[in-house]
Amino acid sequence: MAVRESRRTRHDDDEDARDEWSETDDLDRGESNGNDSSANRQMARAPERRPARRNRVAHGEVFDPRHAIPIGLLRLARNWSDAGSVYQAIHAYTEVLIRYPETGAAEAAAEELLILAERLAQQGRYYAALSIFNKLEQLC
Repeated sequence: MAVRESRRTRHDDDEDARDEWSETDDLDRGESNGNDSSANRQMARAPERRPARRNRVAHGEVFDPRHAIPIGLLRLARNWSDAGSVYQAIHAYTEVLIRYPETGAAEAAAEELLILAERLAQQGRYYAALSIFNKLEQLC
């Protein structure tokens, strides 16, 4: 652990050295304005943006695609629903109910279908909402 701390300290010192401006740096660039306060200036550094870290499988764990597939189908269905492609979303949710019954994914799909049916009913699309209720009655 002591090795890691010393590496961090060395790395932090290098970053601090890069952030500071000195009077000699200004003179080298030809930016001297005759001000003595330029030696104490520091450049404001924008926070670094790092790419989003994926949830990768840790060492010793095994990736199980069978658990990832229903979650992917749920995400796909939700994206279709948000984009206004209602019938594609209904199809994807019913696929989850058919392929993965009695799982958490099936419960989530049923809940999303109920929310979608309520939204359709509020829009006056009663037959589409009724077909969702009929499918849920058959599959649950």
